[in-house]
Order: sequence, then structure tokens, then C-alpha cells
Amino acid sequence: MLFRNPLLLAGLVGVLIPIILHLIRRQAAKPYDWGAMRFLFDTVAARRRRMEWEDFLLMVARCLLIALIVLAVARPFVPPNSGIPWLFVLPLALLGVAAFGGSFVLSSIRWKWVMRVSAILMLLGAGFLIWKEKALNLERYQTSERRDVAMVIDGSTSMLLSQNGQTTFERAVEEAMDFVKDAPKGTAFSIILGGPAPELKTATPLTHRADVLEVLENLEPVGGAFRAHDALGVATLSLAEGRGSNKDLVVFTDLQRIGWQFDSTTSWANLGDAWEGLPDGAKPRLLLRSFTPPEKLRNVSVTGIEFSRDVVGTDREVAIRISIENTGTEVVTPGLMRVTIGEEELEPKGLGQMASGESSILDYRYQFSRTGPQVIKVALDGNDDLDGDDVAEKAIWVKKTLPVLIVEGNAGASFFQRAGGYISLALAPVSEKEETFVDPRVIDAAALTREKIDNDAVIVLADVTRLPASAAARIADFVINGGGLWVVAGPKLDPSYYNSWSGGDGKLMPLKLGEMRLPKNGVQAAPGTFDHPVLRLFKDEVGQDLGEAVIDGYRYSSNLVEGALSAARYSDGEIFLATRNYGNGRVIVTTTPLDARMGSLPARPSFVPFVHEMTNWLAGGQTVDLNVRASWSPSLSLPGGGGLKAEYRSLENRGESMNRIDPTIDFNWGNRAPEEGFPADRFGVTWTGSLVPPATGEYVFEITVDDEFQLKLDGEIVYEGEEAAQGRSSKIELVAGKPVVFSASYEEEWGGAWVTLAWERPDGVKEVIPASVFIPVSQDESRVILGDSFAKDPMGGERDVAASLGRRGKLLEIDGSAIPGEYLVGIPDVVQDLMLGEKEVPLVVEREGDESRLEFWNEDDRRLIRREVNLIELKSINDILAVLRGEGFGQEIWKILAIAALILFFLEGFLARWVSKSRGAGEEIKVDFDQRDEVPDEFLKSAAETKGAKGGMA
Repeated sequence: MLFRNPLLLAGLVGVLIPIILHLIRRQAAKPYDWGAMRFLFDTVAARRRRMEWEDFLLMVARCLLIALIVLAVARPFVPPNSGIPWLFVLPLALLGVAAFGGSFVLSSIRWKWVMRVSAILMLLGAGFLIWKEKALNLERYQTSERRDVAMVIDGSTSMLLSQNGQTTFERAVEEAMDFVKDAPKGTAFSIILGGPAPELKTATPLTHRADVLEVLENLEPVGGAFRAHDALGVATLSLAEGRGSNKDLVVFTDLQRIGWQFDSTTSWANLGDAWEGLPDGAKPRLLLRSFTPPEKLRNVSVTGIEFSRDVVGTDREVAIRISIENTGTEVVTPGLMRVTIGEEELEPKGLGQMASGESSILDYRYQFSRTGPQVIKVALDGNDDLDGDDVAEKAIWVKKTLPVLIVEGNAGASFFQRAGGYISLALAPVSEKEETFVDPRVIDAAALTREKIDNDAVIVLADVTRLPASAAARIADFVINGGGLWVVAGPKLDPSYYNSWSGGDGKLMPLKLGEMRLPKNGVQAAPGTFDHPVLRLFKDEVGQDLGEAVIDGYRYSSNLVEGALSAARYSDGEIFLATRNYGNGRVIVTTTPLDARMGSLPARPSFVPFVHEMTNWLAGGQTVDLNVRASWSPSLSLPGGGGLKAEYRSLENRGESMNRIDPTIDFNWGNRAPEEGFPADRFGVTWTGSLVPPATGEYVFEITVDDEFQLKLDGEIVYEGEEAAQGRSSKIELVAGKPVVFSASYEEEWGGAWVTLAWERPDGVKEVIPASVFIPVSQDESRVILGDSFAKDPMGGERDVAASLGRRGKLLEIDGSAIPGEYLVGIPDVVQDLMLGEKEVPLVVEREGDESRLEFWNEDDRRLIRREVNLIELKSINDILAVLRGEGFGQEIWKILAIAALILFFLEGFLARWVSKSRGAGEEIKVDFDQRDEVPDEFLKSAAETKGAKGGMA
């Protein structure tokens, strides 16, 4: 407890006034010798103790009244995070005052000095605690001539709450501007706009206040969640650039809990360590200006948009599910919800009254009429306090066709005895003249090695016994790059081969396949076990249709691999369908052949939609996801593999060169030039990057070249040859997933020119090293820029866009902080072929539904922060300024003292009146001297009492 006007505490000397008056009154009473006094003394002795207590209470009340008035005028306050509770210090001081004043009334010398010594000790103790609090306060709020202050303004969706016609964000900016205007001289400011990704608005702390105010005036909320921990990290970097000897962070927020990482003690410990490491040991303080949230909140939010399947075409309707939730505390009746797809607005739908916590789902069915990227926009008339979460967007790429390759393993059998026969019919149930979305083609397993699979979305291995090594490697790479693989485990399949089939992401199969089992009465699929998005449509009535089919045989299975799921089981508990993600692609295994040999499943009406849902889910890995989470520099992943950075140079003209990305080293230029305008002879090429082995084991590199070639891995030469050579390297041990630095150089003199780099993998497969294992960056680089363009963000601003290739693959990266909403992204020319020739595509940065569920800090959260950083919570700008000036501030308690003094004033009056009345003071007693022989009854009664008392004493 401290005081704003400490000099006024000198008024406590006024406590001596009632004491002095009491002493003067006692000394003014002169003794007179009178014979009757002995008798009167005996009468008063019985009431002396009562009178002493009455005087004691009056003295205590009068001393406390003066002390309370003086303390209230001195304006005491409690500093934030005070380690010394004022509810201990203040009563201790008041008790000392009461004891000191009351000691002068007591007649016992012993108790008088006991009271006085106790009073002095209590007053000294209270004074020491106040001095200690002041010392701690000065240590925490020390000031200096130059100080760097990083201001973080929360720009999240919850800051858009409106109270009294002003949003919380507007109040925060207004207070920040007042703070800048009134801050002490020598203060330098940096500004960070918080949101899903923090944005530093000032490169370094600025001292010119007009510039700082201009930045604040132009701030606009970005929406989404407030990633406070990331914002504090950016603020820390900004403070490290400042020159001030003291540093502070001021955060303007509504204390919405999401985004503060209270579940990660490590994150806060790392932040505390970073602050300890700031220049000159100037560990900053975290000054938190929080805005009180409303006690009652009316809010309905759009929390999500979902499609019934990942891959959508123009062939049939797709279900659109829109989730709405009442995240407030009050009952709300929202208005109409409007859904727009492109330029077409669907029929508005209304919602009934929604209680707090209630959620609802509105379903639409829509058939797209055109292909390409499109955006679904939802706008809800929420009739609530928070408008920022009443809108949502979802982007989807509507495909023209879905190519599916069915590899038939039982080609010699009749059509209905083939494992792929019913699947091909289900995928193409119309005549050849009609256009269909799914485009299946069926080949014999023997033709797989010659078949091109790069343009397919899904490959179905229909009871294929085993695969050639080259085909198996190609399919594994196909799945890693986003393709879908469906293995139909029929009676001809070799389980030992499939169980050992491995690729760049480990074993492909989601489970271990066993021998065929033929139950006597067959089994059925159990709809109650359907637990996967691919079977969502079959859990209810449709699923009962699948469950009625009799399955006469299936393969035993066991040992699901890590990450795999049992999507459905038979009625006897064995696995019917298992799935897993593999690289960027997906794998499904059905343990029974889907033909007439093993039951009636293909004859069920639900078999056709079942096959379509399976292929649609498998193709989802190749879908370009146009919806991304909010982050710094939102990025769109592009299809396509990696490659190597290639530098082409002329051996004659040193200044003549070109750079590009080559997916593989497999060229036969003959007598032609590598690029138009480049020389056909006397040139060299250097390929650099990283190679990521798909499997652990020994590799042998094979080179076919004319003229000279050199290969280095991790800086060591593994092959060197020249003059139309075809050579092999020695065996090299590589570890799956561990990148090695790759460098290769080639030189062409005269005549024909060709170069091919292949390898023999540990599984015996020989192939040209595919682009999927190359990354065009070395360990010292992060990415290579392929091209650039521009994007328009949701607020209408223009952003830079870069097409890059790095460890995360090919990306379209939008510069700057993510603002939730729709972006219109221009596609650089160099990657337009990867986006099917599109020049512009929409990109949606998703809003987080949790931001609408207002959950605020608790005491555990505060304790977590205070363990690592110096957290000071503030209630006004004046408090922030007091911190910077080194002044005390906190919660004032003078009103409590003033009310206590007022109450004590009346109590003292009642007490004085009661004492006066009990003693008969101030009463006029009329004495009648004419009745000399009559003894008053009062005297007789008093005498009797006195006599009885003396008799008892005897």
C-alpha cells in the first residue's frame, strides 16, 4: 500500500488532539477534602471499571476517526501484483493508532505500557511494510532518459465487439494515440498489429511522434485469432533494434484466451530467455492494457463450410453443409443466411431462435455448371454484437474429369469374374456417347510397365498378384506425389509381396495381409463399424443395404501400421476396409474381391455410390487446396515434383549463361541447343540441390554421357567420366529421408550431346532418378524463386506473390500478414501449366471458429506468465504513463477509508451520547432543602447497595 499524497500523512499528528484534551481534563480535576467524600468514593468505585471502558472506547473512536480522515486525504493505493497485502498493512496501522490512544485512558500502569509498546511496534511494522512496498515499486518502475516501447495492438475478431457505439479496437487505437502524445521525452515507439500473424508496422523504434501517430491512424483490424505469442516475438526483435537503456512492451487486448499458448510452458520460458538476452540486460516489462469484456454477449457465428466429398465435378450434386453456433451468453434469433457461389445466389434460409451454446447445420445441394476454381460465400444476418464472424468463405476447384486406371489381375476370366469388372462398370455406368466425370480405363497387369500414370488420379490394383519392380517404384512415387491407390485383395494376390512393398514413405500397405478365409455361411459388412469420411453416406439407411450383402470370402489381416485406420469391419470383427495417408497421397485396401466370385456385394444398389466415394476420396490427395490457415505469408501448395537448380553457361563466351529448374537429368539434345538462343556446342551445365533418398540401403548411380560428367554427394566425388562413356559408381549407403548435398557438372565440346543420370535402388529397381527425390536448394538455402506476380487481399490491398521451389515443394507465397478472407492470386507464367492454365485463382485464408467463443484469462494463466516475465496489468492510460515515469499507481482505496470514517463519525456520536446519558452528565438536579426530615428513596437504595457490597467484601 502506497500513497499519492504522502506528505499529508503528517496530519496523523492530529491523533494526539483527543489524547491531549483527555490529559488536560484529568489534570484540571482538583481533589477537595470533605468528610462525605469517603462515602461517595465507595459509591463510585463499583462503577470505575465501566467508566474506564467507556472512556477507552471514546478515545479509540476519536483517534481512529482522525486517522481515517488523514489516510483518506493522503489517497492510498494498492500497486498491481503487490506482494504485501493492504488488508494486513492498513489494519495493522489502525490497530496501532487505536492502541496508542487507548493507552492514555487506562489506570493500570502495567497495561498502559503494554498497550503503548504494542502500539509503537505495530506502527513501526506498518511503516516498514509501506517503505518496503515503495522500494519494490521503485525497483519495478524505475525510469531512464531513453526508453524503447513496443506497442502491440490486438486486431483480432473479438476486438470488433461494439460498446457504446465504439469497437474495442477503436478504443485501443485511441488510447494508444493518447499514450504516444503524453509519453515521457526520449521514448521511442514501435507498433505491431496483432492477428493470425503479427505485422510489424515500424521497422525500428521511432522517436518522431507524428510518424507514430500516422501509423496508428491507419491501423485496421485484420480479424481472425490474436497469436499473441508470435506478436510478442516480433516485438522482442523490434526492441532489440532500439537504443534505449530500458525497454517495455505494451499490449492492448481484450484478454481473449485463444492464441496466448497457455498450454505451453516451454514457449513462455523461451520468451523469458529471449528477453534476458536483450542488449545491456534490459529485460522488458509486459504492460497489459486490458479492456473489460461485456457481461452479456449476443453473438451467432458461422463456424464452418464443408462439402460432402473432396473431389467435385459437374456430373452430380454435392452437399454443402454450413455450421452456425450461438457462441454468446444470450438467446438470439438470427436473420436470413445468404449463400453465393460465383455470381449465383442460392435461396436464403432462415434460422429459428438459438439458445447460448446451441449449434445448427444448414444443408444445400448444388450442382456446379462450370469447372475451375470457385468460391462459396456465406453471409448471415446475425442480429448480434459481433459482425466479424457472420461471414465465411470456402474455395473449391471443380474438376472436369477424374482419370482412373484399373489394373486387372484376372484378365483371363469372364468379365463378371474379373476383380475390376464391376468397378469399371460402377465408375462408367453410362453409354460411351455421354460425357462422364470419372474417366476409367482398364489395362492388363502385364501392360503396366508401359503405361503412363502421371496424369491419373487413382490407380486400382484389382487382384493383381504382384508388380514388376519398376512399376511398383513408379506407383509408390505416384502415391507420394498425391495420387490414390486402391488395392483389391482377391484370391490371386500374393500377400507376402504386398506386405513387403515399400517406397519413399515406408511400407505402402496400411495393414498386413494374410491367407484367404471362406466362412461357411459367409459374413456381412457391419455398418456400425463404418468409421471414416469415405463411408459417411453409408452409416444410415444406405449402409443397411451394404450390410445385407453376403461376402463368401476375405483375407485375414492384422497389424495396422502407424497412422492407418480400420475404416470398416465384417460382422465377425475382421477388417473389411483399411486406409492410410502415404506421402501426399492416400491408400485403401479392401480385403475381399469386389466381383461375383466372393459374394453379392456388387449386386447391391449402394455398390455404385460406394465405388464412387472410394475413388473420390482417393483422388483428394491431388486436389489443389485453395483454403489455407492464417499465417505469415499465406502459401498455396502447387502440384508437381521437385528438381535441381541448373546453371547453363557458354564455355567460349563467359558472360553467356542462363538459369532454370530441371526436374531430372535426362537429356538427349543431339546437335540441338539446350535452349533457343543458346549455343549447341561448347557449353557446360551445373546442377545443384539436395537429394532425399526414398529408402535406406545401397545405391548405385548409372551415367550415360557425352562428353564429360562429374557427380558429387556431400562434397565427395562419387563418379567422374568423359568421352561418350556409360559408367557406374560404387555402392553408396544412403538413409531414407536424410538429404545429401547434390552437385553434378556436365561439359559438351562438339557434336552430339546427351546426359542421363539413373540409379539402382536397394530394392533392385533401375530408373532415371525422379524429380520427386530432388530439392533445388542446398542446406544453406531455403528456396528458389521461379517467378512473381501480384494478389489482391480481402481489404483491397495489393500484395506481392512469389512462385518458389524449396524443401516444402512448389508454393505460391503471398507476402505479408494473413488477413482472413478471399484473395485473388495472379499465377506467374512459369507455373501456369501446373494450375491448368489458370491466370488467376482465389485463395481463402480461413477464419478460426474458436475466436468467436470468448474465453478469457484465468489466474492460472497469469501465474504462468509471471513465472517467466514481469507482467503488469493496467486499467488506464494514466497507469501506463505512471509506469514509464517511475510513479506509483494502482487501485485507490481512499473511498473505503472515507466511508469508514463517516460510519465511525456517527458511531462516535452515538457512543458519546450513550456514555453521557449513563453517567447523568449535563442533567439538572433540583434539590429541595425544605424537606429536611425526608430521606430520598434514591439515596436509601444507593446506600443499601453500598452496604451490601462492603458486606460481601468482608
